[in-house]
Amino acid sequence: MKILMVTRETQADRRYGLGRSLAPLVDEFQRRNIVIDYACQDDLGVRARAWQRKLHHLLSGLFAGLSADTDFPILIYVVLERLNMGRLAARVAAKHGHTHVHCHDPIIAAGFSFFSRFHPGLKARWGVTEHGFGCYTDAIHADGVRMGARAVHWMRRWEVRTLLAASWVVSPTRSAMEQVALGLDIASIPATWRHIYHARPALNRYSREEARRRLGWQDDVLYVLGVGRIAPVKQFPMLIEACARLKKQADIQLVILGEGDYSSLQTLGKQKGLGRDILFASTDDVGLYLCAADLYVSTSASESFGLANLEAMAAGLAVLCTAVGGVPEVVGDGALLIPPETEALTNAMRRLLDNGALRQSIAQKGQARAEAWPDIVEIANNYEKIYQ
Repeated sequence: MKILMVTRETQADRRYGLGRSLAPLVDEFQRRNIVIDYACQDDLGVRARAWQRKLHHLLSGLFAGLSADTDFPILIYVVLERLNMGRLAARVAAKHGHTHVHCHDPIIAAGFSFFSRFHPGLKARWGVTEHGFGCYTDAIHADGVRMGARAVHWMRRWEVRTLLAASWVVSPTRSAMEQVALGLDIASIPATWRHIYHARPALNRYSREEARRRLGWQDDVLYVLGVGRIAPVKQFPMLIEACARLKKQADIQLVILGEGDYSSLQTLGKQKGLGRDILFASTDDVGLYLCAADLYVSTSASESFGLANLEAMAAGLAVLCTAVGGVPEVVGDGALLIPPETEALTNAMRRLLDNGALRQSIAQKGQARAEAWPDIVEIANNYEKIYQ
């Protein structure tokens, strides 16, 4: 068995993107002496990037006058970027003799399937992970790519054909898999589809005192932590609004770990009158921040799993999450769940920040649930069964 994992991420994205959930799996397969390689955008050559830019320019011009309700330049960029990764995967798999190619979105898989035809000796089985809560077409739309009804219909049909041709389809929760089937109007989930959870996270552990000393945090300040890439789906403005409403109640310091452009969120914090500037950071040691904080909050509009939520639970931190997507399936009673509304968020944060005993109770339940969660050995076993 020789496996190739393929994503459209860059190396920088891997810190908070899906690469964070894939890294332990890659390490575990390597421990088992199974060859597993990882391809991402950084592996594209200069010529491949130039080809992508030229084709994008050409197709954007051709589609420019077709429909006012679809932003074709952005949609074409999204599709070409992933097809290019599929093309690279076919070339790499043919060159190095991979037996299995795992594509981490359906457009990459469609590209791999198409470009495999140009490598007659390539016999690799291939499959797809749907990482979003719902089909990939809807995820693209939700991420801000404007698409009219005809474009959505065409993209969904393409996605259905790709998934039904795959040797396996994986989702990170059962509810996420059901939502994919619902969004694509697939009446019954095929036998080749599986839901496999992300493994129990391994974090660096610190005492609260040691973590705060390392970060230079004050003992008399309440630190509220949010984690995730800076993107609309994470709804960080909602968290900023709630913290601003609570500034008279407590000395709150909002901390956000994530990659992206922080400027608009920092500006919003000033406009809302936060008592302290938001602290933004990128780190490979999430455990340090989780051990130092008083409260972890996720305000996501959609999550298929929510790995950062499970990490916060594993660290023994009180967790407050919006009850969206696959989050309730993962956190169970180990977190306080609320609807994705500012008023509900503010009220829940007020209760938690006022009541240290309540925070401790939720933290204990969350840590117990995280400790009982499947570890990487069990998760890797599930993947091996699929590949075999």
